[in-house]
Parts: sequence; structure tokens; C-alpha cells
Amino acid sequence: MSASYARGMALVRNARLALCLLVMLGLTGCSDEPIGDPPICGVSPVPSPGTGQSSGLMKVGQRFTLRITPVNPSVCGEPTLPTSVTAEIEGPSGEPIEGQIQLGEATAPATLQFTPVRPGPHHILVAFSQVGGLHQFDFHAVVDSSLSAPSYTLNRACTSLERTQQGSWVCGTTVLRGDTQVATFPNARLAVAGDVIWVLSSTALERYVDTGSALVMTGSLNHSQGNATFLLASAEELAAVHDDSLALYTFSGGTLASAGVTPWTPPAASVGFAGDPHGLLLREGSQFILVTRQAVNFQSVIQACPYQLDSGRLQRTPETCLQLGGDVVGFEPQVLWTRDPPFMSGTRLEQGSIHRWEWSGGRLVEAGSVSLGAQALLTFPPMVTPSVVPAIYANQSGNFSASLTAVAFWSAERRAILFEHLDAEVHSLRASPTFYWGNISPSTSPPLTKIRLRSQAPIP
Repeated sequence: MSASYARGMALVRNARLALCLLVMLGLTGCSDEPIGDPPICGVSPVPSPGTGQSSGLMKVGQRFTLRITPVNPSVCGEPTLPTSVTAEIEGPSGEPIEGQIQLGEATAPATLQFTPVRPGPHHILVAFSQVGGLHQFDFHAVVDSSLSAPSYTLNRACTSLERTQQGSWVCGTTVLRGDTQVATFPNARLAVAGDVIWVLSSTALERYVDTGSALVMTGSLNHSQGNATFLLASAEELAAVHDDSLALYTFSGGTLASAGVTPWTPPAASVGFAGDPHGLLLREGSQFILVTRQAVNFQSVIQACPYQLDSGRLQRTPETCLQLGGDVVGFEPQVLWTRDPPFMSGTRLEQGSIHRWEWSGGRLVEAGSVSLGAQALLTFPPMVTPSVVPAIYANQSGNFSASLTAVAFWSAERRAILFEHLDAEVHSLRASPTFYWGNISPSTSPPLTKIRLRSQAPIP
């Protein structure tokens, strides 16, 4: 409980006590009531935290305006208007933020204005007197990179997106240089590591190098493992989750090879939603974890089981699998993003907290978490790319607003999850540690994909 919330509750309790004394003195003008608790006249009930309109996002360094309508029920006779209003604003570390608030005329909303100076969650408490209630809000101040992030446009839709160091785009199963198609690989899954492009179909693996002018095949290998649902690539190795096996393919001395596969039985449920893979791999050196969704004691949980690279094969270690609640909402080669389930708090739906887990030293350790509040909603893109980073949008009566979107990033300096706004045009947005992309307009034919390079990641 924050200090401002406690002060607000004390304000309401004191007002109620004063009114109870007035009732005992017969000064409130209320109608006769049965013996019991005296009625509270003219004082609005405390609304659920977050009551009110507006979005859940604001931009660092830009003036933010919030309008708050006082609660004014007619409990004992005619409604009474508030005579004053105060506001307290807490920054990401609980520091006070200066703001200005004014009462509206008659029944008009009060207006609060302030400028966030640091990215992160902000808590706002607004108290009307003598009526109007206590209102609380939670907003995320986001870094605005929309004017500085480099932008690209492709003349097609991309279900997944990666880029080589030479600048070629790998859009789904097609390799592009600008809008020129360099190569396409139908019915295959692609992964990029530097200038290396791995192409894995149900029967063959091919390795290409992007020279900047052409794709040069450096090796090929037939296999019988069937389709792959997830790939984790480095320049010399490709780890793959097949339908019923885990495989590691290596490139050495100009030759592609596999030392064998590890059988596995995929669970009935995918890691995320329908169409998502049933297993994800994270890696640190020779250590891996396989992330799946399992039913344990009639509960659906996220399960992370450790594996060790042994003679070129992924072998299950004796360590116990880690079990986590919630949903998988993103992943990187050494990072797992999860979210707690939403829950009701009073009359509003809290969207849960995002957690960032790091795979390091043979352990999956929580690095940090952040509460979304009620006004910031997650997007749920398909997990078909080698990396997916959580993206949020502002809840405005449940409608998607492309102008108010942000992507999560990890601040090593603050040891905190923060958010970055990159574009106001992108719909169906998706994000990786390097890119933010989506459709400019769903009605455009052919569809146009707009890409923004993320300032938190190295720009090739």
C-alpha cells in the first residue's frame, strides 16, 4: 500500500467520522432510518482504483492531461458539488511529481496536468472535498523513440521478421533486399544469425550466407525428423524442436552434420495459443531449457526443464523442472517473459504483472517484474519468430489505439522493465529485441509492413 493511498483512506475515514457526528446531532437532514449504522450523506463512496477514462500510457517529457469526474450520488436529497480537489503523483521510485489540478465548473471533470520525467509506473491519487470521492490511477510513462528510430517499409505482410548484418530482410519464408525478392523457401522455417540464414524443411536443412549481393549455400543435409516448430540459431549451430524430437545441427569444416536426436513427446497444449509451438528452447553455452505448458495436479502451468549438450545431443539433466504460473508472453535466446493471469480488483480488471526471467548459470532466475494495471493491455502475436518481446497498448474502452503502443525493454541500469513507444501508425504490431513492425493500414493492397529499428538494440 502506498503512502498516498493510506493518506487518501485516512481523509475519507475522517470525513465519514465527521458526518456520523452530524447525524448524531440531527444536523444532516436525512430521513428516518432503522437503528444501525448512520447513513453517510453527501460523501461519495471510494471508487475502485483506476476509475475514470483515459489511456494507460503517457510519454516521458510530454505534458499529460487527465480529466477526473467526481462521483456525486444523490443519497440524501439534492447532490452537492465538491468545493476543492487535491492530487498526489508518485513517480517510479515513489518520488513526488509536481502537477496542477483544477476543479471543473458545475459537474464538469477536474483537470490534472503534469509532465513525467522518468519512464516507469506512476501512481496518481485525486481526492475531492467534501464530496466527489477518492480516485486512483496507474499509468506507465514510456520512452518516446518515434522521432529517432530508423524506419523501413516492405510491400508485403510479414508473419516473422529478421535481418542479416548485410541488411537483407527475412520476411516469413522470403529473403528480400529492399523490395527485391532474393529467394523464397516455401514450407520451410528460417532463422538468422549474423549473415547466416538457416532453412529447415520437413526433410532437409540448408545453410546460406548473405554476402550483400547474393545468398551462397554453404551446406545441406537431409533428415527424417519432420517439421520443426521452433528454431534457435547461432552462426555454427542450429537447435530445433521437431514434432517428436529435439535436434542440434552443426556446421564445421564446411560440412553440416547432426550427432543424433533426443526423442520427446510434446504436450497437448501449445506454449501460448493455437498455432504456437509446443516447446521453446533457451540457451546459454552448452546448457538449455525446454519450456512447455503442462497439466500438473489439474492445473495448467509453465514448465521449464534443463538439458545439457552432450556429444552433440541435447540430454535431459537430473535437475527438477521449474514450474511457473501464468502465461508465456515472450522469449529471447536467454530470456523468458511471462504474465500473471488477470484478476478482478473491485470493479476493474487488473491485467496482471509481466515477469522477465533470465537463463543463466544453469538456472532460470526472475530479473524483474512490472504491473500493467487496468489500463495497459498486452498484445498476443503468434510466437513464430525466434524472439518475441511483449508489446502493450492503451485501453480506451477496450479499443485498440495504434498511437498509444509500447514495447517492453530491460533497463540494466535501473534493473527494471520499462516501455518504449516507436510508432503511431502500426497495427497488428509485433516486436523482437531488434525490431517493431506491423501493418500500416489493414485495407492497403498489397499490405505494407512498416518496420522501426529499436533504439534499445544495436542498429545494424
